[in-house]
Amino acid sequence: MRFFSILFLFSFLTISIFAQSATPTPTPTIKETVTVSAGTNQPLEDVSKTVDVIDSKQLRERSEFSLTDTLRTIPGFRVQQTGGFGRLTTIKTRGLRNQDTAVLLDGIRFRDASAITGDASSFLSDFTNTNAFRIEVLRGSGSSLYGTNAVGGAIDIQTQEPKKGFHGGINGNFGGLGFTRFRGNISDGFDKFSYSLGVARTRFTQGIDKDDDSANTNFNGRIDYKPSYKTFLSGRIYVSDAFVKLNSSPDTFGILPASNSTIINANRGVNFAVDANDPDALQKSNAFNGQLHFTQIFNDKFVFNATYQGLKTRRRNSNGVLGVGFQSPSTSFFDGQIHTLNTRVNWTVNDWNLLTVGYEYELEKYGNRGFATSVASNFETTVKQTSNTFYAQDQLNFLNRKLQFSLGVRGQFFKLNRPTFTGNNPLYANFTLVSPPNAYTFDGSVAYFVEKTGTKFRGHVGNGYRVPSLYERFGTFYSSFSSSFTALGDPELTPERSLAFDAGIEQNLAKNRVKLSATYFYTRLQNTIDFGSPARTIGTTTRPFGGYRNSKGGLARGLEFSAEIRPFEATSVFTSYTYTNSDQRQPQVGGSRIIETLGIPKKQFSIVATQYIGKNFFVNFDFVASSKYLAPIFSNTTFSSYVYSFNGNRKADLTASYEFAINKSKLKFRLYGTLENLFDYAYFENGFQTAGRFGRVGLGLSF
Repeated sequence: MRFFSILFLFSFLTISIFAQSATPTPTPTIKETVTVSAGTNQPLEDVSKTVDVIDSKQLRERSEFSLTDTLRTIPGFRVQQTGGFGRLTTIKTRGLRNQDTAVLLDGIRFRDASAITGDASSFLSDFTNTNAFRIEVLRGSGSSLYGTNAVGGAIDIQTQEPKKGFHGGINGNFGGLGFTRFRGNISDGFDKFSYSLGVARTRFTQGIDKDDDSANTNFNGRIDYKPSYKTFLSGRIYVSDAFVKLNSSPDTFGILPASNSTIINANRGVNFAVDANDPDALQKSNAFNGQLHFTQIFNDKFVFNATYQGLKTRRRNSNGVLGVGFQSPSTSFFDGQIHTLNTRVNWTVNDWNLLTVGYEYELEKYGNRGFATSVASNFETTVKQTSNTFYAQDQLNFLNRKLQFSLGVRGQFFKLNRPTFTGNNPLYANFTLVSPPNAYTFDGSVAYFVEKTGTKFRGHVGNGYRVPSLYERFGTFYSSFSSSFTALGDPELTPERSLAFDAGIEQNLAKNRVKLSATYFYTRLQNTIDFGSPARTIGTTTRPFGGYRNSKGGLARGLEFSAEIRPFEATSVFTSYTYTNSDQRQPQVGGSRIIETLGIPKKQFSIVATQYIGKNFFVNFDFVASSKYLAPIFSNTTFSSYVYSFNGNRKADLTASYEFAINKSKLKFRLYGTLENLFDYAYFENGFQTAGRFGRVGLGLSF
């Protein structure tokens, strides 16, 4: 492993030096000119929080078709996919949990109202690079800006803005594991109108174990209308339709320790069995997202913005009698709707003060239906919740923009409607209906830039919250052992709350060709929601298999280091190292007495290096490696969970691309290819198999 790493770095530097000597070019500086979405737009160098940006150029250089794959190298990010394309993908930020990172689409929250934790995890694997041109990442508490789920940070996926003139492209890919992908996009602009359309179809007919069929279709559309330079209207849609065959979960194997408080060193075929084929376990999911954006500029100091989003999600999980262990046929439908209206005013009070004041209304609907062999077990649950939110942010600049302050506050007020139950329900009987308590969050950040030394100091503190999901309050689970549905939720759960701060320093060197960054982060989860047993009785409803409950929380802290180096115009290198120490006050596996947060490696390293040779050919290398981590495996023999220690990942991808034009026309062809898992390193994600080395090639046409 070390030999291959040294060999690559030596080869990369050799190619870099050769390329520069062959085609001398001016040395660039690292100066971001993009903006971040924080209610208002501002230059990245003015932001006083920890922000990362992946632009369209970087997306193209890495040739990643899955948007979550591009996030693997972000400092503090732990990205897992359990079983390959289409399977559950999770993002853990700064040692926190899956549900602690908010996902935005063009600045508006994207989350599944029917998901277990009410976040976007159910659809993260369905986001592919169809018409995205930039991803903005906020690390650190963002609840005062983005509301629920932004305890650890936020990810904003931004779609391509239409350009004047007729542009477009077609790409076709194929490769190992039965991989095929088609992507096409067009855009045009004329007079006051412009539009862009993108569609992508991705499929793996074989997958990791040759029987992991999965497919995904994405569509993006956008129409912009500018009747005057002061008025802007935009309509946008995002559609996703996905299908994936599911496997049985990993299982324990062999002789188990007498107590689950013993950590087991994972050894495939000795003490655990990987996920196995389940021929009739399927999941179908689709999402429709529609947005309307309106901006009115009254003058150079006063701007009004209004956005509306309608989001509808549906998932269908079905399982038959085939597969490992005891299987009982069942089908579950999960339906979610979220309607969001957000209005805000940006007032430039003076040259050093920008004030934002806004109001947001959200309507959330949850539906869950279950069908089993016994008709008497069938059920349906529907519930609705609304919220009204008022928020404000003040951005202050002093000393010729060298000193920056940002202050934010948000108040959210909920109303929960009484759910309706049909069929075998009420599973929840005689409970007291309680709306979630009001949520108040605050946020403050400061940054100071020392121009003489090129040094920037920054600090950020904020509290966060996550409102209990409707599933956590009224969710239902199908048990194969009892062949029936049972209640898991607690209607009286209180919100999760947290307090976080981070402090960092950024240093520019070598005439801004080198940018170094170091950050210390600390997050205390003061009140959380977990799943455990025994679970209290809700009214007259017992929960024999356990249920969701409020718990004591946890603590995550650590260090993030990164370096961005551009020694030549054609060469760029980004590398990062993260150390995380994350613990829970209450064990995540009952009875284990193990408080270390599951799924979080203490150390993670990443590098992304790109080398251009001329203007048309480039090579990109990205590599992520992490230390050991703990993960639970449920035993179908003892009906208990055990904690395993798994080796971390060691995944390297190598991409090469060559572009050429015909007769110097605007018609360009691009030939590219990627070797994934270049060193063929075998590792497991929570006991699930991962793909070995495989390649994919593509041909693109742009105009």
